[in-house]
Amino acid sequence: SEPHPTQQFEIYRTSKECCNVHFKGSSTCLQDSKDSHPPFPWPIHFPGLEIERQDVPNGEIGREIFWFPNLHNELNCFQGRNYESWMLDEGFPAFYLFTDPQKCCQLWFPTNFDCPDAETAVNPEEDHAAYYADPYPSNGYFFPDFSVNSCGFGRDYPSWMGSMGYEKWYLFTKGEHCCQKYFPTVTNCPYEDETQFQDGYGYYWESYQDNLPNGEAYPTIYNHTFYPNMHAGTCTNGTDYPGWMAQDRDFIRLYLYKNDPEGCCKYWFGDYGVESCVNNIIQSTYIDDSSTDTLNVTAVNKTEEYLGMWYPVIFRKICRNDRGMPSWMLVPGYVEWYLFNTRDQCCAAFGFC
Repeated sequence: SEPHPTQQFEIYRTSKECCNVHFKGSSTCLQDSKDSHPPFPWPIHFPGLEIERQDVPNGEIGREIFWFPNLHNELNCFQGRNYESWMLDEGFPAFYLFTDPQKCCQLWFPTNFDCPDAETAVNPEEDHAAYYADPYPSNGYFFPDFSVNSCGFGRDYPSWMGSMGYEKWYLFTKGEHCCQKYFPTVTNCPYEDETQFQDGYGYYWESYQDNLPNGEAYPTIYNHTFYPNMHAGTCTNGTDYPGWMAQDRDFIRLYLYKNDPEGCCKYWFGDYGVESCVNNIIQSTYIDDSSTDTLNVTAVNKTEEYLGMWYPVIFRKICRNDRGMPSWMLVPGYVEWYLFNTRDQCCAAFGFC
């Protein structure tokens, strides 16, 4: 066989790019390519063999269908197998899994006259989406589009909204639920609905990676992170938050807000403090953990990085950035309390300025 030349790629990010290279001028290549397989990284089952599902999670084989409460975004009772795994643990089924939908509604949503919901809940266990969906992510969802302050519909939501548990907070099967949670005062919400959604189009990456050559790097997609700064009475925009805020999934949901400064401000500083909090967001630093250059510099000389940070001059009640901090502030254990990426963070922590 003939060896394939290096740096000559036969793998393409979109079917359009592949068709343009190999079957230019074909009027059917694009659709034939999309029709050849489900729109998912791997098949749920081989065509014609519906019972063959190779990706079934071992713990979900034979899982029964129950009515269960969706406690995060839809706030209703749904029927299906896609309830959260902990609901099967000892002591929980009697309170979370029901054969009678009315019992679920009476216990969890007694004032919701639209309970139960006959539709399918957004998958709470994203790792199992390939098994539960048909196939995921071929269905569109309503999601908050913070760039236009309204809710959109489709598959073009940012990828992080559909992973790591964020789908519980950001993906909705009904537009009014998304609007009520994120944009309750906006009249034009949602600005997209099912009538504008074309099956087979609208994947999240297609909106910014159309015909991107394989040799080019992925474009930068900004994903702002906000976390509470209790000393300053506002939220900080950056990834220099204390490590414990990202220690587990519960802490992440509680302390870290993706592209949602209003959510951070409202939760930590109350409804009445939202406007003041948002107007005084502290702009801090984003740490690029994926950068090889950054990692090398950090490994070689961490002290140099510390010397460039802000520190308090206690007796003068000011904050400085002149590389003149006492040596003990550079010692591990003191750094997180005395060194800051911005003057605002330093001033807030010590009540100076």
